[in-house]
Amino acid sequence: MGSDLPKGQQQRILVVEDDEHIRYLTHHILKDLNYEVLVADDGPTALKLLAELDERGEQVDLVFSDVVMPSGMNGIDLSIAVWGRYPDTPVMLTSGFPDAVLREAGMSEEDLRQITVIKKPYSRSDLATSIQDILSGVTRKYLH
Repeated sequence: MGSDLPKGQQQRILVVEDDEHIRYLTHHILKDLNYEVLVADDGPTALKLLAELDERGEQVDLVFSDVVMPSGMNGIDLSIAVWGRYPDTPVMLTSGFPDAVLREAGMSEEDLRQITVIKKPYSRSDLATSIQDILSGVTRKYLH
């Protein structure tokens, strides 16, 4: 099952998700798809992890973050912080209500077209394809 899904080549993905169950499932799906997976439960923890990697001369190939998180830093704020420090790092967001949440965050129609968002609940196939598209450069969208 799922053998026809695009697989990674051990690219490093940082999953930022406050829901422990979703974080666990996403971690295991991505590991099974041949990605190296790091996890954080909120934006500040993710930024700390990215800084620690940077100090060692390492980086992630993609940040995959929930939009709504209780830490005071949502996924949009995290995206802006990531791109401010690591401008070549792609970020993909996820939300159960992506358009409503992003509009509520003050994003314009143009901004909405500039960011890659996958709707929850996402399937294994949707996740695999979206990540492969971003990592291969097919859809590399940034919020500026």
